[in-house]
Amino acid sequence: MKNLKLYIASLIALYSLSSCEKVIDVNMPDGEKLPYVDAWITNKPGKQTIKFLRAVNYQENKAPEVVAGAQIVLTDVTANKTYDFTFKNGAYEFDAGADAIGVIGHTYKLAINWDGQQFEASDVLTRVTKIDSISVEYRGKEDVEGDEKEGYYAEMHARDLVGGTDYSWIRTYRNGQLNYHVTEMVAIDASFYENVSDGYTFIEPFREGITSGEEPYKKGDVVKVMIRSVSKPTYDFLDQLIDQLYSGGLFAKVLQNVPSNIFNKQADSKKKIYGWFGTVAETESSRAIN
Repeated sequence: MKNLKLYIASLIALYSLSSCEKVIDVNMPDGEKLPYVDAWITNKPGKQTIKFLRAVNYQENKAPEVVAGAQIVLTDVTANKTYDFTFKNGAYEFDAGADAIGVIGHTYKLAINWDGQQFEASDVLTRVTKIDSISVEYRGKEDVEGDEKEGYYAEMHARDLVGGTDYSWIRTYRNGQLNYHVTEMVAIDASFYENVSDGYTFIEPFREGITSGEEPYKKGDVVKVMIRSVSKPTYDFLDQLIDQLYSGGLFAKVLQNVPSNIFNKQADSKKKIYGWFGTVAETESSRAIN
């Protein structure tokens, strides 16, 4: 292994010093198509959706495969209510109509019966703060710095709730679509660390993090910011996931397996379901740039 690492490092150094380029076809063996769940239960009324999929191989240019035939049941442990999700349109759904499944302060358990085995996960739905406003300013060539471009720069203004420790997941949308020019963000009490603040406004990296200096907003764009409350285990999962998704460059962190909170009740079984089950309360605000 040590010799292999030295060999790879030598190749990288060689090609970085050379002005020539050579295309190398790498034949990677197919790996196991791991099953995973994408399950987020919210406090919003209407339809709740849980996706059960199989990951495709790295070199496959197609969507993940849908896993049908599972029985998925959500239980509100606090209220002693159960919700049977049915398979429809490639996902498992439950339509609560005008009601909401998610209730702040309640504990939820997800049960999956698949391939003759039982899997379970649990989470607590925590309180969420509100977004006070979204401000926008235009920055011309004389106002931008470094690689920033002139355009409209938006900021999100919100305040941490007083008392307790609150974990938040911040997502940004542009014209109805997730804004992939900015990163998803997670915060602890509106900052990066526990037990350093309480009840204060979100710090600058989160306020300004809804705008990309390389792709600022344009006139006519609609900016939407959503804050999702998450539990401590879900925060830890998202923090590690986001760290790996956006880590790159010379000092990028070594990739590692992101944990799952879905456990096989058969302790002696090697069959696993990956992914995450989380419960979130949502608040959002939008601003049109006119």
